[in-house]
Amino acid sequence: MTIDLDSSLRALHAKRTELLNQVDAIDTALAALATAGITVVNAPEPARSGNDITSPVVPTRIKARRVLSDEHRQALIDGRRMARHRRAVDEGRARELLAPSPAPAQAAGLPRLVKRAR
Repeated sequence: MTIDLDSSLRALHAKRTELLNQVDAIDTALAALATAGITVVNAPEPARSGNDITSPVVPTRIKARRVLSDEHRQALIDGRRMARHRRAVDEGRARELLAPSPAPAQAAGLPRLVKRAR
């Protein structure tokens, strides 16, 4: 099996000269546009002189980051813990909790039994 390198080289040289001719045509067209003073539609606008009036810079207001209070964060954590435990009870992996007792600080100030007024 022989490879014909001469025909491949001739084809590549022909393609190269064709592409070089296209690049030369593009260069002459750009030079003609530059000398005629024609501006391109998508070209960036030239820099304006210092005499033009510009709009004042208005600072952007950014809202403050929302932060949960410690009590709210703790209530969310307790709620998630209780929901996890409730799911575990439903699946039979845990026992039901007794009624939660009030915190010691709250229990000290409130009476446990109160008489009803008649």
